[in-house]
Amino acid sequence: MTKYGISKEGVEALTQLASDIDSINEEIEESGLTLTTTVEAIGDDLGLYEDEIVDLVGDVNTAKEKGRDSAELLSGKVSKMASDIEELVNAGLQ
Repeated sequence: MTKYGISKEGVEALTQLASDIDSINEEIEESGLTLTTTVEAIGDDLGLYEDEIVDLVGDVNTAKEKGRDSAELLSGKVSKMASDIEELVNAGLQ
């Protein structure tokens, strides 16, 4: 497990981690929307599987929304940790 030290580098690493979590979360959101749009566009060509595929895409997007909230919470906590460590660094603790 990676450890983040009480240092400027630790603050930068935690800030980057929070940013990465947010970026990945956004990419997942965009991919879900793209998937929905694509399935809707070719819906008639899917034949008898259309309803099943639409249901599965709906299930994927529902799971994605649940995960989104958790990722946002995690990102917020990581950002808070970065802020706390930055305060310690600014106070002279390293």
